[in-house]
Amino acid sequence: MAKPAPKSQDAYLYDMLEAARLIHGYMAGVGFDEFWHNSEKRDAVALRISVLGESAHKIDKATETALADIPFKRIRGMRNRIAHDYGAVDFKIVWVVTQQEIGPLIAPLEAHFKSRSDRPNP
Repeated sequence: MAKPAPKSQDAYLYDMLEAARLIHGYMAGVGFDEFWHNSEKRDAVALRISVLGESAHKIDKATETALADIPFKRIRGMRNRIAHDYGAVDFKIVWVVTQQEIGPLIAPLEAHFKSRSDRPNP
């Protein structure tokens, strides 16, 4: 059985955008206590952070350099903490990330796709 073709950089970036949008939607107006007492919400956010990190791991150096406003290394690090040390995850930090860093992550990802759609098709 042949291996499937690798995904494009834009496909991974779109996976990141979709995960960030979902996290943003899950966490809109959610305080820490509500987050902490809702295991489904914690699990959903942790999964989407893992998706963000897995996709960020697939981004090559050229794309990472071109999108310098996106903290790929920190995104990968957060994913690693969740995936490899889930029982010791500090969900206060996860909540802060959802409140302070996910919204600002969406803008450069959306700008990337907007700039690509503004180009004429070859």
